[in-house]
Amino acid sequence: MGALLGLCCEGRQNRGVTRGIFSRERELTAVTRLLDGVADGPAVLAIWGEAGIGKTTVWDAGVAVAVARGFTVLACRAAAAEVRLSYAGLSDLLAEVGAGNLASLPGPQRRALDAALLRGADTEEDGPPAELRAVAAAFLSVLERLAGRAPVLVAVDDVQWLDESTRRAIAFAVRRCCGPVVTLTAGRDGDRDGDRADRRGEIRPRDQARLWHIDVAPLDLGALHHVLLENLGRSFPRPVMLRIAQASGGNPFYALELARSLEERGSALTGFPDSLRAVVRDRIGSLDPGVRQALLVVSALAVPRLDLVERVCGGVDAAESLGAAEDAGVVELSGGYARFTHPLLASGVYTEASPTTRRALHRQLSELVDDVEERARHLALAVTGPEAEAVRALDAAAGQARRRGAASAAAELLELAIGLGADETPRRVQAARDHLHAGDPVRARDLLEPAVDLLDPGAVRAEALALMATIFYQIDDYAQAVRTLRRAFDDAGDDPRLRAEIAVELQIALTNGGSVSDAQTYAVVAVQDAEQVGDDGLLAEALGASVFVRFLAGQGVDDVALARALALEDRNRRNHAMRWPALHAAMVHLWTRRVGEARAGLMAIRERCLQQGEEIGLWFLSFQAAAAALWSGDVETAQRLAVEVTDRALMIGTEHVRALALATQAQVAAWTGRVDEAQAAGEEAAVSLAKFGMLPGALFAQATLGTLALSVGDHSAAGRWLAPAATAMAEMGVCEPACVPFLPDAAEALIVLGRLDEAEPLADQLEASGRGPDQTWAEAVGARIRGLLAAARGDLDAARSDFERALVVHDRLPLPYDRARTLLLLGKLQRRRNERQAARVTLEEAVRAFDVVGARRWADNARAELDRLGSRPGPVDELTPTEERVAELAASGLINREVAAALTISPKTVEANLSRAYRKLGIRSRAQLGVWLAERRTKGQPPEA
Repeated sequence: MGALLGLCCEGRQNRGVTRGIFSRERELTAVTRLLDGVADGPAVLAIWGEAGIGKTTVWDAGVAVAVARGFTVLACRAAAAEVRLSYAGLSDLLAEVGAGNLASLPGPQRRALDAALLRGADTEEDGPPAELRAVAAAFLSVLERLAGRAPVLVAVDDVQWLDESTRRAIAFAVRRCCGPVVTLTAGRDGDRDGDRADRRGEIRPRDQARLWHIDVAPLDLGALHHVLLENLGRSFPRPVMLRIAQASGGNPFYALELARSLEERGSALTGFPDSLRAVVRDRIGSLDPGVRQALLVVSALAVPRLDLVERVCGGVDAAESLGAAEDAGVVELSGGYARFTHPLLASGVYTEASPTTRRALHRQLSELVDDVEERARHLALAVTGPEAEAVRALDAAAGQARRRGAASAAAELLELAIGLGADETPRRVQAARDHLHAGDPVRARDLLEPAVDLLDPGAVRAEALALMATIFYQIDDYAQAVRTLRRAFDDAGDDPRLRAEIAVELQIALTNGGSVSDAQTYAVVAVQDAEQVGDDGLLAEALGASVFVRFLAGQGVDDVALARALALEDRNRRNHAMRWPALHAAMVHLWTRRVGEARAGLMAIRERCLQQGEEIGLWFLSFQAAAAALWSGDVETAQRLAVEVTDRALMIGTEHVRALALATQAQVAAWTGRVDEAQAAGEEAAVSLAKFGMLPGALFAQATLGTLALSVGDHSAAGRWLAPAATAMAEMGVCEPACVPFLPDAAEALIVLGRLDEAEPLADQLEASGRGPDQTWAEAVGARIRGLLAAARGDLDAARSDFERALVVHDRLPLPYDRARTLLLLGKLQRRRNERQAARVTLEEAVRAFDVVGARRWADNARAELDRLGSRPGPVDELTPTEERVAELAASGLINREVAAALTISPKTVEANLSRAYRKLGIRSRAQLGVWLAERRTKGQPPEA
């Protein structure tokens, strides 16, 4: 089923809709269950949904799978034009059935079937008419004969248009057949004449428990975006996608038609596609003019209260007037409100009215509604120019929307004012800022660029330039962002608030552009200027930025400054997430491998972004959270986040964010052993991120490729990727090894390649960092690399001591993957020392750990090492009878003195025997000794006598 997952829109007139499949796991699982259970006897799966929702896609997928599995498929696609043609559907169902199967039917059945299908001599006008029961019996016989040779699928699409004769014949046969016969139908409720009431259960098997119905649900935002991208070849910003999703009600066919009607890069749906007008007219065309007028009022109201409808319609009882529309399934009336049964109907009713009619209606509504935002919209839609009242209302409404975290709505309201002719530069700058926060940096840039060129040097231009620079580094160009921010900083003059604001942005741009030392300079400026201003929120951001960049530079964690930043943080301050002290704290926690705290912090920030409508920071959060999930061994969450960041990248529509999404995909694919996928995504990400000037991101993508090469044993490639990346990070000023998680892999690759002199400084750097506070990870991997160096120089005792020291430190960290990497190296060393049983225990533990965290290639490597040990332990590793007896008693819980008394030996002899046993088995505790003995018994190797 995995190859089928997806979605495409159904419909006879789908204008070239691609048959891709997105987000239909639930529906396809139901189809798979139907086909898997064919041996259990007849069953029926009925798929239901509105036009265009994707029923036919699921139905097509089921038919394709059945054919691939060797089913005999009897299929038909009913059509409205054939609903009155008797046996039209049956003719299609039997079109591919061989003549021999029909000719061998009993005489009465064959003649009835021939007459029904207009075949042979019995179809003459003076011949006897086909009797429905005989035709149905003939169809049943055909099913049973076909089922005797292979499982059968009866598949009917658009079952609501199936002619009555065929429907009854199928129902008769399906209720009575036995053997491997299953039925798959797809249909729409409410699309048949009044005398054809809902017959969901009419086609059913004998066993009612094997009749299943499934309603095809609307698509979510991400799936709709994939549908549009696949079929139209372009992406849409998230705010635009939200409007398409709302107007289409998650219906992919409707969404495609609406998307085709969009203005290029606009944020409003313009007009109404001709392809959908007929859909609306079919539903409302027969309603009285008074009803349609009431529907127009409902379509124009954000909150369609019946009392407002009555006031606009001159006091006419709204419930009574809209009753006919309710009976027609156009609206639902409840609790004093009227709501359209589908958003498409609301859009269609509204756009069918003339512009003059709509303006007059909005003028009326602006005098009746109380909500600030809704009144502003009505005023804007009631005029054709920049009337002062409308513009003031739009500005006030945008401010309110911004305060409640609806940046997209604020931007739309300001663009309404601009569209009316109130195109002042401050309004355009604010609209750009709102678009940026709403996740549409491209629209923000398009609005802002013309405005910046009109400004004179000074504070106003400094703010606009700073915003433009932020857009640049959010889109794709860090170098241009830095240049623009330097211009803004110069324009800020002696204004400490403005200087601090811009300095924080410079710190972000310079850090991500690969200039950590310059970033430190501006971080200091930001704190100094912010201290003068008295704005706690700004000071918190400056302090957080300073802690962040100082840690990168190898100066450790300034816990006092970080605590102060978190205490001062203003969560209502409107700025993007990369300025938030909470994010700085989460990143420090991640780098110091307090992964649980980091993950909790990142998720809290994500929720805050969603609550505040802060879309633009979510891609960065997903990127970092995916890495944290992998370090915790939570592959499922990492994969979900990789999909999420990819979806957001497509909606943002910028190559920079898409490249980061590719880097995330590469990291997850490399971890889970999908080598080709990781290679392709990582290479593209590395090239793209370097092109856009995000040098740390490019190096991390290179490092993913290097670690991937290391995992598959291509040490030359690993060295080519990892060694330059490690050097480049140092040249950028990133002197904290904890921020360069691929440093141990770079050292390992160099050691395997015999480049020990190049690896030695990396080991020194890790060990030096490991001596600092909260640097347990660096201490552990530093000991691991020191052990590799010792082994490469032939000092196996020192190597073993280093690896064991590393494991002791690993035990203080909840990072099973890193511990397993050390176990793998220790196991290889033990095999090299001919400590075969110890190697086996160590490598088996490594395999288990890699399996738990989903690191497939590394698990395979550990298994390969186990295979090299062979099936029997070598004699060097076998315990002597005395060691065996001492081990048994010690593992049972006895202390050394009690073991000595039981065996009539001295406690020192017990201690000596235990030490030898530990060394041979590669273990360090009595608990591990007990595990080894238990596993040995399970494998049928009883302790020696």
